Amino acid sequence: MGRRFSFSLIITRRTLVLCTAIVLCGAAVLFGPPLLLHMQRVLYGVKPGVTLEGFPVGGLLEHELYDVIASLSENHYIEARNAAWDWKTDAVQPEQVGQVVDVKATVAELLAAAPNTRVAYVMVQILPSITSKHFQVYRRGPETDPAMALMVNVDWGDEYIEPMLAIFSRYGVSATWFLTGRWVKRAPETARKIGEAGHEIGNHGGWHGMPTEMGRDEVRRFILEGEDILIEATGQKPTLFAPPGGDHNRQSVAVAAELGYNTVLWTIDTVDWQRPAPTTIIDRVLGNASNGALVLMHPTQPTVEALPIIIDQLLQRGFRLVTVGELLAD
Repeated sequence: MGRRFSFSLIITRRTLVLCTAIVLCGAAVLFGPPLLLHMQRVLYGVKPGVTLEGFPVGGLLEHELYDVIASLSENHYIEARNAAWDWKTDAVQPEQVGQVVDVKATVAELLAAAPNTRVAYVMVQILPSITSKHFQVYRRGPETDPAMALMVNVDWGDEYIEPMLAIFSRYGVSATWFLTGRWVKRAPETARKIGEAGHEIGNHGGWHGMPTEMGRDEVRRFILEGEDILIEATGQKPTLFAPPGGDHNRQSVAVAAELGYNTVLWTIDTVDWQRPAPTTIIDRVLGNASNGALVLMHPTQPTVEALPIIIDQLLQRGFRLVTVGELLAD
């Protein structure tokens, strides 16, 4: 009995589908394409009375909606604009956030809308890549979170870099390494190892020059020369610029910003380039540790000796050690 009932049910369903198809075909033959199109609109189109911000779209099919929205959405488009430096007034021209209609998402909203409802466009923001924040100098990150960043400026000290990498690896800590282009030219494999170890690569200029002694075009060349060499050696496109010696002025910061860079200085200077005792470096960092602090160091022997204690103590105090990019993004 069960098998006959199942077979009969299958026959019934198939018959129903066949009959429906016959009715539709018959309707198309008797009344022509207009009736078939009307039935499609009833079954698959937008419900009656639905409007797109006041524009009636009831009954429109999906492919028709794409054409309508593409035409209407032009009035809702806002072009994104980067912030820029006005060299005549020495002031920042603020960025503009753009927007564009998400046509696919808007179509989906319309097809799902209940009868007689008003649907708004689904908008997508287009964020500018350069904002007013690029034109400020960063000496620290946010103070609301117990996080700090270790930054290593490199133009020499090759023999101490791999020991420092080993220490960072042991503690699972990533730092930001600001490399000069001329150093990377001398040691491309070491630069590559820094990047492959998961560290962030920053731009320290094409050479160890002073931006305040350069014209605008030379500052631009100074940054871009470093950038090109860093990308070739590490595969990373740097977005952070640490001028040698912290040397900067409004011109250099503005040029860096227009190239998409944040200019970074420091909160705590270990002054390790003078090769003080490791305990002095330790005291300088731990004695000034605070939320959002940027710690400047270089590849030196006393830094290698001080680094494990610094990292261990900061972690024990509850600080997260992150890259400069991560810190500034918080």
